[in-house]
Amino acid sequence: MDETIYQPGESVVHRLNPVTKIVVALCLSAIVFVIPDYRVSAILAVLLALLVAVAGVHRVVFKLVGALIVPFGAFLLVIQGILNPAHQTTPLVTVGPVTVWEAGFEAAVLITFRVLVLILSFLLMATTSPTQKMRVALMDKGVPNKLAYVFIASIQMIPQMRSRSKSITEAQQARGLDTEADLRTRLTSIVALLAPLLISTLVTANTRALALDARGFNSTNERTFLFKVPDPSVEKAIRWLAVAGVALAVVGRIVVWQ
Repeated sequence: MDETIYQPGESVVHRLNPVTKIVVALCLSAIVFVIPDYRVSAILAVLLALLVAVAGVHRVVFKLVGALIVPFGAFLLVIQGILNPAHQTTPLVTVGPVTVWEAGFEAAVLITFRVLVLILSFLLMATTSPTQKMRVALMDKGVPNKLAYVFIASIQMIPQMRSRSKSITEAQQARGLDTEADLRTRLTSIVALLAPLLISTLVTANTRALALDARGFNSTNERTFLFKVPDPSVEKAIRWLAVAGVALAVVGRIVVWQ
């Protein structure tokens, strides 16, 4: 069975058509990158976090978000808030020889919230949408079979590699490889992990290609599905509202933040 980060549930977010969640995620990501105001990104991030909690997938999503955003935000604070000479105008905080500049701090916060919205929106989509349902929904909207497969495979890639690397590490530890010793030994263990991980990934890709070919993946005949994905009118309205939000953000950028 394919490894995914999908979390089963019966929430209102789970019941949405996957296409709706994909369109909203894309539109929200576009909005925060168009509007140069961190407060807009912060508000959207809070709303997405509430939706994550409502969907009941907060344990998985917040764990992944924390592992990505905390080091990313700290790195940006150092680069933008302290080291970037273009932002060294008005000091915000000075601790000894280190000065955090106001413009750099705001830039770091803006970029961090933008990336946070991007990660939250797509993780919410991935954790509440089964891959089969997502593929059927995309193809029902006219998305080519190959493009739908590539999109879904990209979502599955990270959890699959994480699961595979865990299995390889446990197998190597059972054979006596010490992965918790000094730095040199840890680097050796990483090298020992990469080779079987790469080989197993290539073998899996080849096996999947053969399986897809045997199931008529490249067939041009009309396809039928075992189930239909509902797409009520209210969800179509939600998608159009999301697109309209992007248009308003572009107009606002031109008029207000030109």
